[in-house]
Order: sequence, then structure tokens, then C-alpha cells
Amino acid sequence: MENYSTLRSLENRENVESNGIILCMKQEGIAVPPGIDMMYPYIILSLNLSGTSHCLYDMKDIRAQKNDLTFFLPGHIIRHLEPSEDYTQAWLLFDPSKFKDSELKFNPSDMELLSQSPICHLTDEQAENLLLLLGAINYIASRSEEELPNKHRLLEQQLSVTYELYMSIRHEQDTEWNKDRMGHIYLTFCNLVVEHHKEERNVNYYAKLLGYDPRYFSKIFRAYNDGTSPLEWIQNYVTNQAKRMISEHPEQSIKEVSIQLGFPTTANFCRYFKRATGIYPLAYKDSLQSDKEA
Repeated sequence: MENYSTLRSLENRENVESNGIILCMKQEGIAVPPGIDMMYPYIILSLNLSGTSHCLYDMKDIRAQKNDLTFFLPGHIIRHLEPSEDYTQAWLLFDPSKFKDSELKFNPSDMELLSQSPICHLTDEQAENLLLLLGAINYIASRSEEELPNKHRLLEQQLSVTYELYMSIRHEQDTEWNKDRMGHIYLTFCNLVVEHHKEERNVNYYAKLLGYDPRYFSKIFRAYNDGTSPLEWIQNYVTNQAKRMISEHPEQSIKEVSIQLGFPTTANFCRYFKRATGIYPLAYKDSLQSDKEA
């Protein structure tokens, strides 16, 4: 079995080792000899521009037509077979180890989907948008550090946008998988909030624990949860905990409740409660007392 590190027919290996990326906007045919089992240490995206391609991915038959996008994961076995004579592709190859300390994160459940089903079809508009993103990545990768001092950070951002676009397309197409997946993510999120709400009430914290960009996580959470944002869910959980404590232990002061919930000051807790419920905690406590007296 060939490994990319020993394959002479693929050029620019120094480029991927220094930048973590190689990109080709248009290539005729395939870049490697057909019929050879390959195992790449990189992630590869291949967009079919014309014609048809054929490969075996972990011995599964993969055939791509125009606008089909294939996402190959590291460590899987690929055997490229003869494509059609008019086959052209755009492809992106990058080394995830070069971006391990960046904001670019790959969610394990997403990787499970891509491992099971590495190919999807794009509309003409989606393919055009993807090519625009690849063009931006290509431009950044081709610049020197002198020309773009923040080159690596810009590559991270563009790769993250590309990944989010791709996964949003996959989630739209694989509705049943997405429903099950979001149910699992939602339950995991709820459990994490229950465990950490006294220390962390920031969406960014939970999104990163789940392996998502915070903005993307908020988007998919809203879609699954009838428009409720993860921040609203956290606020609702924390304030309900506060209401329960105030109701069950009326002898406690608001300061004592705020301390038990992990707020740095009573004023901070009161503002948080008011922002989420529309009233201050003391007013809520007084309303409970008035209801009892009535």
C-alpha cells in the first residue's frame, strides 16, 4: 500500500508540510496512478467539475458525477480507478495536524457521517459558492508570510467557513441522520449545562466542548429547538434553578442564592435574572410571599 509521503506523482509535498494545505482549482483526470491502494494522512475534498470519476473507499464503490463533492478522511484506504476522458476536478488537501490548536474543529459525529457516506451532490449554486471559497483559500495559501503576516490565521478562518458550508449542505440532505444527530447533541448539551452551569453560562464554552464553532452551533441548535437559542436555554435553566431555590428556601437571602449558583456578585445575579425573566429576584420572592398571603 502506498502512502502519500512516498508517492512521487503528487507534487508540492513541501507546500502541505509548510502551509498545511495544497489546492488545485482545476485538474484533468486524477493525480495518482489508478488501481493502487492509497492511505493519506490528510483530509481531501474533491469537487467533480465535469465527467465521471470512480474509486473504492474502504472497498466501498464511489462514483461521482458533475457537482458531486467527496470528503475523504485521513487513514482510510482509497483506490482510484480510471475516470472518464472528460473528467476534471477541483480538490483541496490539508493536514489537520497543522491546525490542531486553531478554531477549526471537526465534530466527531460529523466525522462519523462522512466516514459512512463520503459523497454528496451540490446544486450549481452550491458548487459555485464552494469554488469561490476554494479560490479565496488558494489566494491566501499562495501568498508569502511577508505579503500576509496573518496568513495561517486567515487560512484557518477560510477553512472553517468552507467546512461549515459543506456540513450545512450535508445536514440538509441527510435529514434522518441529522435528526438523530441533533437529538444526541441536544441531550449532551443539556447534560453539560446541568454539570457546569455554576461555573460557565457562556455558549462559547459549551460549543467548544461539543467541537463546534459557536455561531454554527447556535444556528443548528435553533433549527432543532424551534428557534430557541442555546443562550436562552442556559438562561432558562439557571433562572429556573434560582426560582426553585427561592421557592423552596424562602429563609435564604438573594445573596445566598447567588453564591450557590456561582455568580461573582449579587448584583451580577440580579441583572442576569432580570434579563432572563423581566423581573428582579427579590421581586419574584415578594410575589411568592404575596400569593401565599392571598
